[in-house]
Amino acid sequence: MHDNYENINEEGVYKVGSVVPEDGVYACVPCGNKKFLKAGSRFKSCLACFGKERRLFRKGMELWEKIADK
Repeated sequence: MHDNYENINEEGVYKVGSVVPEDGVYACVPCGNKKFLKAGSRFKSCLACFGKERRLFRKGMELWEKIADK
C-alpha cells in the first residue's frame, strides 16, 4: 500500500489528483464508471462524466472508490 492518504476520506473515497494507493478496479462515485488503475498513478477526471450533459457534471464531485482488486 502507498502512504499517501491525504486525499482520502473515512469512506475510502479518493479525490481527483490524489495518488492511487494500490492496483485495483475503482468506480467513479457520481456515475459508476469503472476503471482499472495501477498503484502510483493519479486519479483523473472521469471521461464518462465529461461526456454527459454539462448540467449533470459537478466540479468537486469527482471522486473515486475502490470496488475490487482485479
